[in-house]
Amino acid sequence: MTHAHDTNDLLRSADPGRDHGATIGKTLGTSKPWWRPEKKAPAGAPNVVVILLDDLGFSDFGCFGSEIRTPHIDALAAHGLRFTGYTTVPMCTPARAAMMTGKNPHSVGCGWLTHNNPGYPGYQAGEISLDAPTLPELLREAGYATYAVGKWHNTADYHVSSAATRTAWPLQRGFDHFYGFLGAETHFFSPGQLIEGNDVADIDELPKDYYCTDDWTDRSIKYLRSHRSAAPDKPFLLYLAHNAPHVPLHAKPEDIAAYDGVYAEGWDATRKQRFARQVASGLVPPDWQLSPESPGVKPWADVPDEQKPVMSQYMQIYAAMVQNIDRSIGRLVDELKQLGVYDNTLIVLTSDNGASSIGGLEGAANIYEKRVTRTEDPQLAHSLYLDGRLGGPDSFPAYPAGWANASNTPFRFYKRTPMNGGIRVPFIASWPNKVPDPGAIRRQWIHVSDLVPTLLDVLGTDYPQAFNGYRTRGLDGVSFKGMLADPAHPSARERQHFELEGNRGYISGRWKIVSLQPPGTPIALDQWLLFDLQADPTECNDLAAHEPQKLRELIEAFERDAEANYVYPLDNRDNRRVLGLPPFLEEESARVRTFYPGTGTASPIVIAALIADRDYRIDCEFECTGEDTGVLYAIGDNMNGLAAFVLDGQLHVAFTAGASVQRSVAIALGAGTHRFTLEHRALGARRGEGTLVLDGQRHNLHLDMTPTFLRLGGEGVDVGLDRKRKVSRLYEGRGTFAFTGRIARVWVTPGAQAPDSIANRPEAQAQLD
Repeated sequence: MTHAHDTNDLLRSADPGRDHGATIGKTLGTSKPWWRPEKKAPAGAPNVVVILLDDLGFSDFGCFGSEIRTPHIDALAAHGLRFTGYTTVPMCTPARAAMMTGKNPHSVGCGWLTHNNPGYPGYQAGEISLDAPTLPELLREAGYATYAVGKWHNTADYHVSSAATRTAWPLQRGFDHFYGFLGAETHFFSPGQLIEGNDVADIDELPKDYYCTDDWTDRSIKYLRSHRSAAPDKPFLLYLAHNAPHVPLHAKPEDIAAYDGVYAEGWDATRKQRFARQVASGLVPPDWQLSPESPGVKPWADVPDEQKPVMSQYMQIYAAMVQNIDRSIGRLVDELKQLGVYDNTLIVLTSDNGASSIGGLEGAANIYEKRVTRTEDPQLAHSLYLDGRLGGPDSFPAYPAGWANASNTPFRFYKRTPMNGGIRVPFIASWPNKVPDPGAIRRQWIHVSDLVPTLLDVLGTDYPQAFNGYRTRGLDGVSFKGMLADPAHPSARERQHFELEGNRGYISGRWKIVSLQPPGTPIALDQWLLFDLQADPTECNDLAAHEPQKLRELIEAFERDAEANYVYPLDNRDNRRVLGLPPFLEEESARVRTFYPGTGTASPIVIAALIADRDYRIDCEFECTGEDTGVLYAIGDNMNGLAAFVLDGQLHVAFTAGASVQRSVAIALGAGTHRFTLEHRALGARRGEGTLVLDGQRHNLHLDMTPTFLRLGGEGVDVGLDRKRKVSRLYEGRGTFAFTGRIARVWVTPGAQAPDSIANRPEAQAQLD
């Protein structure tokens, strides 16, 4: 399949004399000035606050059936509307692209995450194509100030570094201000790389009571106060994208304790109780059927008694995160009221996709370790639970699939699939004095790409035919403005396609088809399920064998949309999908890279390919006295890292891989100028071994560096100190443990890949493996 493209951009003139209204004589006395009018929003234009949560299920708010205490969110719904027919895209990056552009995600290059560029138009590493103006770009053009806080996740990983192009960073895509992080996830107590504006925030250490949900809210309030002081008559857009309750499940101890005993009856009981509340409150009609448990989820009665306290604790942490979000939303709404802007503010609250089953059937105390090693010490969760550390900074948890199934009540399946558990999430819209029936429920179908056309409709603004020199391609979403004021307003939406990791879906009216493809298995192009959503909204009964004509009709419709939106080729590779390198990164992965003291933390993407499951050498030139101490270099963090440091007259090297792997070796170190080399050999099967060489002398001391690195998560490279989460426990409590001697440089020399390595393979070849 090929597509023709018009390569002639639509250009606009910046000539200051063009269309200027001044009368220009030879002197001021014979001239008459004229000023171009400032862009101003339409009279009465509302402020807009979009609050996007991450991996939250349909039933996780109190007003959607949950036992989780969300009084501020419930109040927002009581003064606004709940939409129960809202659908989204089943994963982070594509959902955000659809919300920001009003376009289908593949059509703007965002068919998957920011971690891979396979070389096809629908999959451009999660970066929104420049011919698709974003919501902040459109509203800024309409006279708004624009602010973004929290998670972005629409910038390619390889564009997240100090020297990278910033064309896909938030400020370049329409926001006046941004504070948050650019990737998929981060540590809640100690985010790896905070971004402020166009730069990495200059932060060595965070306060001990830091928690990023609170930080996002604090920064949002700061922005609003500053805005109100500087331009009180100018409307604003605030995009507050919480990363909660995405993994890692991190919460404050007092919030976790507030749910002691609440989940002792297990996920199946919680699910039934939520469904009963949904029916009793009228959220769902009484003729709806509670879907069966998703595949593999065992009854709570079959969970061994010794595991139940840990399993319950996972859900306690998740509930605590949601309750903290609610408290933060309450603070934000209170601030809007105190600033006198609440009555003219349209607030939208939703989630990017349904709850996630990434923790598997057993959950994970350290999902990072599970990703790195493919296994987890079964005693780790129990040990962290007994120590009161599960959900704290020393863990990286993900709850079991049984709890995700409960979060998605009354639906089944999860994030990553186009089953309703992955795409049906809460949606609340609050606009004081504009909704005639506050507290009501709207059951019409609306979709994530409908937000942009709705807001443009509210402003009475047309979607531009050209923007920033590019011809636009029109909107895929449709406005639901009429539904805000009219309960009986018909849905303007009839059909929508879905695709994520080979999982496909298509809705046309009452009918829906779904094709589920297990990751890493051959894709079955002709395997489809068929549901009648009017008779079976929870997708319990597959009618594919009974309605072959309807099935074929919807498959053909999906094919038309897939062709038109760059959905093909399908790709359901497992986590190996993030390890292949496009041609323009292959050379970078083989190049010696030098790092210097006195700089910020280098991005993980700069170092990862150089040390991923391969031979490599790290050299460090430094000077010290017998009294000097501190970190020479630190790569990664306490979940997956490597550090060299001087302590008690010895040179130490420490290696970590999750909570279960904490290894170190040390050699004597005298005063003087030194060159220290760590030689790493990749032995195959993810086994690695490090040898220490000091001033040319090879020490008969080997560091077991198994499992070898594949990727780095939160933190990158520090030289001369270790910011935030410490690689080694041996220098915990010493702050950044800055080196008191002098470091000249640190350089990394990559070598051969392990013979069986899946890392750093050319992407074109990796697709054929």
